[in-house]
Amino acid sequence: MATKAHFTLPKEQIESFCRKHHIRKLSLFGSVLGDDFLLGKSPFCR
Repeated sequence: MATKAHFTLPKEQIESFCRKHHIRKLSLFGSVLGDDFLLGKSPFCR
């Protein structure tokens, strides 16, 4: 089941990062999908 995130990600930067690190699929899960998630405040997203 897909859930829409409550923030936007810079598509070009994500694509570049994934190419650089040979990432074929990037998934977001857990607290990052919650209504109260603040980008930059999580210890996992710095």
